[in-house]
Amino acid sequence: MRARLANEGGSTLIVAIILIGVMMGIGLATAAYVDGEQAQSGRERVRESAFNIAESALDAQVLQMSQTWPSASAAYPVSCTPSSASNLPCPDAASLQASATSADYSTAACQTGSATPLWTTSVHDDGGGTTDYYDAAVVNAQPTYDANANGKLWVRASGTARCKQRSVITMVNQGTVSLQFPRNVVTANWFRTTNNGKKTIVDTKGSSPQAAGLVVRCAGISPPHTPPSNCMGYDPSKGQVTPDTSTVSPTTPATTTPATTISSVDLAALKARAITLNTYYATGCPASLTGPAVYVEDFSGCSGGAGNSDAVPGTLYIGRGTFSIGGNSVFYGLIYMGNLQGSTGAVVSLGGTSLIKGSVAVDGQGGVSAGSSKANIIFDDRFLDAFKGSGTVSRTPNSWRELPFGQ
Repeated sequence: MRARLANEGGSTLIVAIILIGVMMGIGLATAAYVDGEQAQSGRERVRESAFNIAESALDAQVLQMSQTWPSASAAYPVSCTPSSASNLPCPDAASLQASATSADYSTAACQTGSATPLWTTSVHDDGGGTTDYYDAAVVNAQPTYDANANGKLWVRASGTARCKQRSVITMVNQGTVSLQFPRNVVTANWFRTTNNGKKTIVDTKGSSPQAAGLVVRCAGISPPHTPPSNCMGYDPSKGQVTPDTSTVSPTTPATTTPATTISSVDLAALKARAITLNTYYATGCPASLTGPAVYVEDFSGCSGGAGNSDAVPGTLYIGRGTFSIGGNSVFYGLIYMGNLQGSTGAVVSLGGTSLIKGSVAVDGQGGVSAGSSKANIIFDDRFLDAFKGSGTVSRTPNSWRELPFGQ
């Protein structure tokens, strides 16, 4: 027994060393695992930071597009960054910077010292066969406005955190909204025909199931209520308005106060749609008056003419100026005159065998003068379906996605 106690072979020490080694291995493995998890968590945090700023920039760019839709006359820059000029239709850099307060977004956090912008956005048309699928190589070569005028654009946004970048894309759609317009064949301050024959000059029914009104305001005109009069200048006994639905608007007092047919809000929506369709003209005589929404600010010095087709009627709004149509010309749809020049004379004049198939409206104290060898104005209620303005700008469902690395 004493011999065994006095034995100094050291077997217990060996066991202890082995146990200590095992524990150290477990400890080191645990430390390495925890360190790896922390590094992975850090990388995930950086990825989320990059994603958050990218999506914020995307939403901010869509917001800007709801205020100024990219068109040929208002194309967007090739790209927007935090250093873009404040007068451009780019996201508000200060607002995005205020939301990027994490250390991941600081310049020093970028290990390579790269000057990659915190965020970048770009807007491109969906031409080149990219209406349904985003192909970066094709989309980036498209114009930075709605060149095909279909109300659809691709929006791309990238966000950067610690030099790690993530990019997201979505298709944005500018919707349309139906605008309210009186169901009248003529809406003006006065109407007259220069034809003295016993024939129909204004057909208030056309192919519609119900006749429309021929409504005049008679503002500032006396006597205003008994046709024929200064504001209702035709002979009812000759059937010149058939069926005869002429009335004086009971809601407009006979004063010098100008009247408008639609609200300023609806008019702005109509203008926005014309800008989207590239059929907005500030001044000058447009080469064509055809389109779902043609908007001309100043038509002074221009005459008028044909537009649209019987199958596809449209809308023509003219803010300032007069419109005359003659010969065999035919306009299909609505001719709406803002009469901003304040004319009390004929703002719309028809002669020869010309025809407006749809509706005519004149704001203010201006009127409509018609007269030919046949009907000059025939009501067609399809213009009401075509009378639309630009609606809200929104993401197209199922178009949002994150781009793979490298795109």
